[in-house]
Amino acid sequence: MFNKTLFILVIVLSAQAIFAQQTDFDAVIQPVETKSRDFSEYLVQLAWMNYPESAIAQHEWSNARSDNKNVKKEWMRDVQASFNLNESNLRGVDTSGNVFFPRYNIGITLNLYNILTQKEKSRIGSRRVDIAEHRVNQQKLSLRSETLQRWANFRLAREIVKERALVEQELNNTFIIVQQLYKSDEKTLEEYTTASAAYYQAREARIRSATELELAKFQLEEIIGLRWEQVQHPAKEE
Repeated sequence: MFNKTLFILVIVLSAQAIFAQQTDFDAVIQPVETKSRDFSEYLVQLAWMNYPESAIAQHEWSNARSDNKNVKKEWMRDVQASFNLNESNLRGVDTSGNVFFPRYNIGITLNLYNILTQKEKSRIGSRRVDIAEHRVNQQKLSLRSETLQRWANFRLAREIVKERALVEQELNNTFIIVQQLYKSDEKTLEEYTTASAAYYQAREARIRSATELELAKFQLEEIIGLRWEQVQHPAKEE
């Protein structure tokens, strides 16, 4: 009895956990008109607003919805009504007193295939709308992840440049001191060469890190659709 109760409890908790993990895609990317929680969320908003793939996904979803509405009315296209009036009746009763029947004919032409398959066509249309919506949601997830990764890479590259610049400055100061002492024969050639090599290596590392920062900035600008200098937000750090 205890094992059965425990089993049921595990099933209930598992079901609740699965339900709790359902994604709210409307919250993956905050609406543009909503104030972003922080600067990174603001960059995600910019990416969603400016990145062409996002617009394409949303337009495809709108097209699928419009197509589905048209499919639901498609059966009306194949319904044709006809009306024929017997011309002899327009002249009235003839000399022999004859009246021609029927006085008029009404007909309706139906395409039974389209009518009978309309329900399934509507289901297909609804599934296409769902597929387009899933693509929009996938774009939201992918764009959010890519934007945050590029923002993280940019911040990392920026911090590395700062650290490289400090190291370069310290080694430059050391090199200047060693150079002066070498001139007064207080340092050997080996010590001078070692200090010089360390300084120029640090300088090269700083230049490389500055280039990597530029590349990271270009990648971030690509996805948000703006130059970094154009981004305006209270929490932006230069």
